[in-house]
Amino acid sequence: MTTRIGQRAQELSRLNPWWRDAAWAATDPDLVDVQNSGLAYRSGVLDGLSPGGLYLLRGPRRVGKTVAVKQAIEDLLAAGTTATAVIRVALDGWAAKDLRTLAQNTALPPIPPGEVRYWFLDEVTAVTGNWAEQIKWLRDNDPDFRAATVVLTGSNAAALTTAAGDLAGRRGKLPNLDRTLLPMGFRTFVDQVFVGAGPTTPQVPLNGLRTPAAATAYSSLLPWLDDLVRLWEMYLSYGGFPVSVSAARAGKPLPTHFVDDVFDVISHDSFAFSRLSALAEMALLERLWQSMASPANLSKIAADLNISADIVTRHIGYLRDAYLLWACPQRANAAWLPRERAQDKLYAVDPIVARLAYLRSPERADIDPTVLAEMQLGMALRRRIQTERPRSSTDESLFYVRTPTRKEIDFVAADLAGVAIEGKYTEDGRWVQESATVNASEWDGILATRNVLSVTGPHAWAVPAAFLAYCLDT
Repeated sequence: MTTRIGQRAQELSRLNPWWRDAAWAATDPDLVDVQNSGLAYRSGVLDGLSPGGLYLLRGPRRVGKTVAVKQAIEDLLAAGTTATAVIRVALDGWAAKDLRTLAQNTALPPIPPGEVRYWFLDEVTAVTGNWAEQIKWLRDNDPDFRAATVVLTGSNAAALTTAAGDLAGRRGKLPNLDRTLLPMGFRTFVDQVFVGAGPTTPQVPLNGLRTPAAATAYSSLLPWLDDLVRLWEMYLSYGGFPVSVSAARAGKPLPTHFVDDVFDVISHDSFAFSRLSALAEMALLERLWQSMASPANLSKIAADLNISADIVTRHIGYLRDAYLLWACPQRANAAWLPRERAQDKLYAVDPIVARLAYLRSPERADIDPTVLAEMQLGMALRRRIQTERPRSSTDESLFYVRTPTRKEIDFVAADLAGVAIEGKYTEDGRWVQESATVNASEWDGILATRNVLSVTGPHAWAVPAAFLAYCLDT
């Protein structure tokens, strides 16, 4: 009969095929799936790992964190790292106490003297018990683990935020120790899906969206207006999860199995402690996402569903912890801080999440493209801010504004240097009337239209949402 330690050693030999086979990647199921997807996509989220650092990789399930780990392992081995120095462990179903056993008692293949190990601990937030305390103990008391480069991946925001505090002082004095992997941005989507010679217009700086250089960039995209509008609306339907992007590239419908996967992630993982029926969960999702373009009135949502506001609040927390929902708070009057006791706007992280109730049952309402366009422009801003300032709290970097006349301006941020973005998605002259709110404010406005470009004059500019996202997104 095998012992627990023996079982762990056996599991490691199975999960780390590069220890015995230099050609392991050719048969690795995750990397083979990437190869077969037709996508030439590497997120690069784990590029530039520095020896001795303890990194946190965050993001929703099914976004590609495990693939990113395996691609990082490929890069390490290609750079000459000893194969047996690289250890990956899939931690679903583990207990916290097993982590110390893994590092201190499990037989590991030898490495050359003076070399340190790389530990990739995948989905650490699925470990039961206080796993952060065990990692902290190992960094404090095990010299080999203290010197190692450690990557912890997870899909639970609350657990990772708590762990970051518990591990303070044990992560190394290195830059960019916090990494986030989100669904693909629109610029990457275009690179993956567009057939032919696409635009080469560079990104526009966050603080330069209404400059002469930005006007030149937007105008340079006019030859691709038809293509980019078509691809933007495809993006609003398919989103940026790799499986969805692969289907878009192939001209196929969203895979039913992936829609079911996302449902399982929400219903059986994020809502594991829900106590609502699957039918009630989908009704809640449908109602929640239907209110995306407005500050969320949780009491009204609860009354419409005949449940308590506490239940609504709890489920919003579940979605937020799973990186499936993000909040855009109202900006305080005189500071870049959320206004106290004001209602947040709540958005899905991806169109598949927002459209899930409809995709599971077409009898339910789909999300209006105008709302999806606003949501995805907000995500573009979040991704760009996160890329440029990895340690920033994006839920306190991007805001909406309520004017003295009770009108709302969709997105403002200190990073935008006085520019406000509104998602109107019109394709006619109405944008002039719709710009009245931002024109009367302290902000220089950009109205994200469907296909209208106007970048002259002192008042709000009209920029196609596809152009703005292409120049802004990652």
